[in-house]
Amino acid sequence: MKLKDVLLIAICGVLFGVVYLGCTYAGGFLYGLLTPLGMGSLGYEPFYGIYFMAGAFGIYVMRKPGCGILAEVLAAVIECLLGNYFGPIIILSGIVQGLGFELVIALKGYKKYDRKTMIEAAIVCSIVTLGYNLVISGYNQIAVYILLIMLGVRIISAIVFDGILTPMLANNLTKAGLLKGYALSQKEIK
Repeated sequence: MKLKDVLLIAICGVLFGVVYLGCTYAGGFLYGLLTPLGMGSLGYEPFYGIYFMAGAFGIYVMRKPGCGILAEVLAAVIECLLGNYFGPIIILSGIVQGLGFELVIALKGYKKYDRKTMIEAAIVCSIVTLGYNLVISGYNQIAVYILLIMLGVRIISAIVFDGILTPMLANNLTKAGLLKGYALSQKEIK
């Protein structure tokens, strides 16, 4: 890994860590609003696609094994240091989120980064992270129909933010000349 890769991962970590912290507080607010309706568990779900963005952006731009995981972990560390009320457990969540997103890319040999692949990775990441939440966060106590709604919302969020918006953001930054020298800039951006 080159210095420029480390710098981009650090920038991703810091920027997305701040965004993640904002999402955590917005999710907590939504959780509070939905709790009287018995749907509090859905409060964080619309934000999950945003929580995967550091990994999606890192792997999409750098196209190297591990970049997605590193970017997610660093973003989680920054979010934790900034005052996330869940504490250091979110660092483990960052590992799972990065791994969940990177799985599909790895299965394609780190060679395919089209929209379909990014959407597939977003869906797999949603499923992997919900499985993690079932074990670590006590989601196994939630009614099955609510879990299915949660998974649906999480998948839609991930498709929008990671399958569509993250590649658009990266492609536009590349067109603007801000990502010169990265693997993405070597590909034709449509």
